[in-house]
Amino acid sequence: MVNSTNSVISLTLIVVLLIQFSITSFAQNSDLQNMATDIFNDKILTVPNTVKNFIVLIPNEAHESPLLPEEKRLINQPYVPQNLVVAPQTNIIWFSGDVGHTRKVTLTDDNSKEIFDSTLKFNSASEPLSINQSGKFTYHEEDANSQDPDFVMEGTITIASSDSPSNISNNVNDTQPNIDTMAVLMVPTEDIEEHTEIIGENDVNILDQYSFKDLRETGSGGKNQTLLVLGSNNPPDETIAVLKKITSTLPYS
Repeated sequence: MVNSTNSVISLTLIVVLLIQFSITSFAQNSDLQNMATDIFNDKILTVPNTVKNFIVLIPNEAHESPLLPEEKRLINQPYVPQNLVVAPQTNIIWFSGDVGHTRKVTLTDDNSKEIFDSTLKFNSASEPLSINQSGKFTYHEEDANSQDPDFVMEGTITIASSDSPSNISNNVNDTQPNIDTMAVLMVPTEDIEEHTEIIGENDVNILDQYSFKDLRETGSGGKNQTLLVLGSNNPPDETIAVLKKITSTLPYS
């Protein structure tokens, strides 16, 4: 009788564990699938704490002010993602896809002290920035738009406390490839298959994607831009090389 009772208890525990595992796996996969949507809608991304490098995109027309009479931007933020949450010592790199313009990234701490400065030409990347201390840091570019002198391109980086791992979402589960480097890229939706092929050929994975209608479009029509969240276990230079290869072929290049 005791053996029978123990068997029932063991079976019950196994069932409970399987249910919990399924719920956790679904939640992790759901988070992974929603990364691009969250970036677009909420302008924020919390990076898994296993990722060592993250490449922030400066999108085409990032310097255009949303207050101008005619919308010239393609996406709703000057940096993609505009707000980033990472673990300490994550390498942060900016990549410029703003065609025909030179961009400047100036990052300051909560005391307004400048701790990083980089000038980027189109289709180039900054040196990596690694911050060890927790806190919220802001970066910006003033005088980005001559038609709106008051417009400032702005973004934030939050470094989660190293003793609070729960602050960092580890939403890439064990079924996903190793991810040392993550990046974001915006491409025309109609050419997605061509770009997907290039990405795959270079051992980079598309972790998530979200298609949207760019802000210039005021008439009818479908979603003509796609936001890609990329992941790779390659060094960041190799991922940047893939970004350069694609960005140089885009129609607004």
